[in-house]
Amino acid sequence: MCLALAAVGAEAAEKFKIGHVLPKGSQFSEAVQVMDQELQKRTAGRYSIEEYPASALGDGKAMLDGVKLGTIDMVMSSSGGALAQFNPTLGILDLMLLFRDEAHVDSVLDGPIGANLLDSFKAQGIVGLAWGENGFRQLTNSLRPVKAPADIAGMKIRIAESEIYKKAFESLGSKPFTLPFAQVYPALKNGQAEGQENPITTIVGSKLNEVQSHITLSYHTYAPAVILINADRFGDMTPEDQKALQDAAKLGGKASRVFVRARDAKGLEALKASGITITPTADFDRAAFEKALAPFYAEMAKVYPMDQIMAIKNTK
Repeated sequence: MCLALAAVGAEAAEKFKIGHVLPKGSQFSEAVQVMDQELQKRTAGRYSIEEYPASALGDGKAMLDGVKLGTIDMVMSSSGGALAQFNPTLGILDLMLLFRDEAHVDSVLDGPIGANLLDSFKAQGIVGLAWGENGFRQLTNSLRPVKAPADIAGMKIRIAESEIYKKAFESLGSKPFTLPFAQVYPALKNGQAEGQENPITTIVGSKLNEVQSHITLSYHTYAPAVILINADRFGDMTPEDQKALQDAAKLGGKASRVFVRARDAKGLEALKASGITITPTADFDRAAFEKALAPFYAEMAKVYPMDQIMAIKNTK
């Protein structure tokens, strides 16, 4: 009898498979681990989460499509590139100089604006559970300190594969181009690229400071991450278990923020020790960059209503 009951209990346990593109030990991995622990605790072990890092379930687009189709339970994905193409509504978060700092990010994503953006996934048959973090992007280059838009005029800058990023850098007079990340280090070394932009953790982790002489703490673009689940899988849960998963996902997302910000602080210390010239945020003429980006924002307002853009910018 006891064995039969144990077997029933084992069969009742549900395991969600979640995929992401970052390696084990990354900020996404941290989020998944915390989410799994919290979900098991809140459901007495009836639900758990199995992690598939480093694109084990496919690239970013494939995993998003998989969650939509139901062949993958869950995904944690960052904004830009595949995510903005999959759900264009989220492209608004990729606008340059949209966010001031981490506190501003948290107010927006943890408030009604963030909730509405999560709801926008319903049209794809997906439930948006929570926001996580990939981090603020900073600008490095091999030519000069960048303080004003004129400093990047004509500069060859490798950017992520995003039409929004491309239009923004073109508005500033630079020459942006895309390149697979694995090729960035050699491209910077041989001069094919003169600059690039990434979070500090990525810059330090990939040793890009070895082939760049300047970094500007520009905080020019923020890359959030989002935790998603197939709507049918979510619908199979009781309302109580749904809330347990949402609460666990929110704690996982917050853990990724803590992870990124701590690693960024540590990475900045490593950059200082490396000898790279650092232009602090106080010397980055944000007002001049915002003025130079006016044509970019005018074009983006045709896609994202200006009242929505300003609602994000004006959030305290």
